[in-house]
Amino acid sequence: MKRSIGSAILLTPLAVDAADKPVPVLAGSESLLTTFLGLALVLLVIFAAAWLFKRFGVLPAGGREMVRVVGGASLGARERVVVVQVEDARLVLGVAPGRVEMLHRLPAGQDFDAALDQAREQGR
Repeated sequence: MKRSIGSAILLTPLAVDAADKPVPVLAGSESLLTTFLGLALVLLVIFAAAWLFKRFGVLPAGGREMVRVVGGASLGARERVVVVQVEDARLVLGVAPGRVEMLHRLPAGQDFDAALDQAREQGR
């Protein structure tokens, strides 16, 4: 008999608490639609920001960039020739896996085509 009284005493507060709590209401279609539209808006903003950063690049923190890639050309599967502008001078670099070598230095203000013609004249 003690066993049934003890279990009845332990179960009684749980039954009362369960009866006092409101039954959860399932989300209506209006609430579900609002949640879905909010999620879609957040995803749209994330994708738009990613596209903008990819399209325009990250803005520099301050002022002028010190090193800027002017152009380049592929010479093979993994070799490239790149023209890099550093302050006033342009450097022609040969780039290969694990190696970067300066091929030529163009003086400040000199056009690349004019420097190439001048180098060809000196080579003859």
